[in-house]
Amino acid sequence: MLFSRNKLALAVSVTLVLAAAVTQADAKGRRGGGGGGGVFLTTPTPTNPLEHNNRGVELGSKGLWPDAIREHELAVQGDPYRVDFRTNLSAAHLEYGNYLRARGRTYDAMVQFRQAMIVDPANAKADQELDNCMKKVGKDPFDFATRKRLAEDADVSQQYDTAIVEWRKCVKMRDTGLMHFELGKVLLKAGKDVDGYRELRKAVSMEWATDEKLELAACHRQLGDLLKEYAYKAKEDPNKPRGTTGMKRLYNAFIEYRRAVLLNPADATAVRGMLECAREGVAIKPNSFDNHLCLGAAYLLSGDFQHARQEFETCFKIAPTRPEVDQARIAYHQYVARSPLADDALVAASVDKIRAAIDQSPTENARLYYILGRLRERQADPEKAKKCYDKAWSINPHIDPDLAQAFGRLGAPKETLATKPRTQEELAKEMEDKKKAMAELEKQKGYSELDNLVEAGKFDEVIAKGTEQYKSNPKDATIVLKIGVAHERKAASLPDGEEKDKEINEAKAWYRLGAGLQDKTGASAQAEQFLAQLDSSRAQPKIKEADELLAKGDLVSAASAYRDALIMAPRRSDVHRKLGEVLDKMGDKEGARKEREEAERLDRSPAKKEASEGGKPL
Repeated sequence: MLFSRNKLALAVSVTLVLAAAVTQADAKGRRGGGGGGGVFLTTPTPTNPLEHNNRGVELGSKGLWPDAIREHELAVQGDPYRVDFRTNLSAAHLEYGNYLRARGRTYDAMVQFRQAMIVDPANAKADQELDNCMKKVGKDPFDFATRKRLAEDADVSQQYDTAIVEWRKCVKMRDTGLMHFELGKVLLKAGKDVDGYRELRKAVSMEWATDEKLELAACHRQLGDLLKEYAYKAKEDPNKPRGTTGMKRLYNAFIEYRRAVLLNPADATAVRGMLECAREGVAIKPNSFDNHLCLGAAYLLSGDFQHARQEFETCFKIAPTRPEVDQARIAYHQYVARSPLADDALVAASVDKIRAAIDQSPTENARLYYILGRLRERQADPEKAKKCYDKAWSINPHIDPDLAQAFGRLGAPKETLATKPRTQEELAKEMEDKKKAMAELEKQKGYSELDNLVEAGKFDEVIAKGTEQYKSNPKDATIVLKIGVAHERKAASLPDGEEKDKEINEAKAWYRLGAGLQDKTGASAQAEQFLAQLDSSRAQPKIKEADELLAKGDLVSAASAYRDALIMAPRRSDVHRKLGEVLDKMGDKEGARKEREEAERLDRSPAKKEASEGGKPL
């Protein structure tokens, strides 16, 4: 439970009393540690984060808010993971803002209220006081256009703290993908990469308006830039094996760039990003079919047909029976047919290849006839092009959205488009229903196959097959969950050591990914539960150590051990409760209260309660 927003939390049981008579001007030049100068400070000269925090509390109790803020900032810099330190800093900005507003300095007060919300976005009191200040200066705090204009102006003038607060307000008013994208961009500009990445991930998972396609493409491209940067950092890390984490991030970056290009084919930056990621992947794993396939696709989108063909030929040499080989060939010839960068020789060569494919195909293929029609159009042969389009239409009129337009380009009569007994909408719905049914059937078959392999103890096979399925459907939380389970089961079968730790870390990574997908089937919630269980089991030795220290009466060491355990298993309500008891015995009543309230909050959550009690997945 966070501290009260309008009072500073006191880590050393000192009650905070505002000394209104002591102003900043009164205190100038009178700070000291012992007893000189008029302001007597009882806390020792700070040498560590806790002492800086305590000094900040004491300064705040005397109304010396700028000095208190400085000390709390030093405490947060020294230990950025202490929630109470951040809460105290936010509260100090809040109280200083109240002090300034009471003296008519409304705009200065607004700066402090925004700083309070930067440190702690959940500071509702600071949010309320900022709204009150906006009303006082004649602005409507509940008007979306007003907050959006403030955010944009602050962004342009590089006042990123103000921009972050205002974009967060816009997100609360309109929870859309575009608003999360704007917030994510400014967080990245302010150097808050982790928060910015989270906002971008959330943005792309939401619904976007049809006229926001270019913004969505830009969001995917920026995600690609971030993931590529993370991949290079992982590659340079001497503690990580070459080609594991870096390759995964490179692949994810490639996917984001590809999504950007599909939404905006004119995005040359995203195409270059695809090329860079794919080249790096081939350099790391030169014999990988998938890496060469990605590089070929990137060359194809950039219009480099020669290198694209070479990469697809390499794919054929590595794994000639993979179905992706034929798909790549078809994509290559279709792109030649559509791209203005393809010369006459390339078009003629593709005509020969597609005609040969049609002759060798055991069944009539609407896609091949459509591509041949486009190639004939490129060769300025409308009669042969129309025959190909008619053939494609008779097999499947919905094989490509461009097919209906092709008749118009060739000047075909309208009757050509209405020779079917059913409407296009009816045919489209029928085909879509069939596709969905087949996709669902294949998905369930894939799930069953993975479950059988898990039960058979073939964990590596589960991981390999599951990863392939994940690549084709990266939002399938069920697949992600099963991969995590396979890693965890594999870890359980290994002796203690580096290999076991590696598998446990892989399991945690997949569980985290699954928990963030927000899947409606319940797989995401289950992944979050499994992650909590895994964290809990890892923390058990540290909890045992803390219990033994507590039994010996070593309260300081026991509290430290309980905190270490909570870093590994933050959802363990019983550990929060034990830590609260130790802090209570040490005299830290406020800290004890906070830990008890956090334990109660966790106990009220059924999923977290179940996770905190331990247990094994599946």
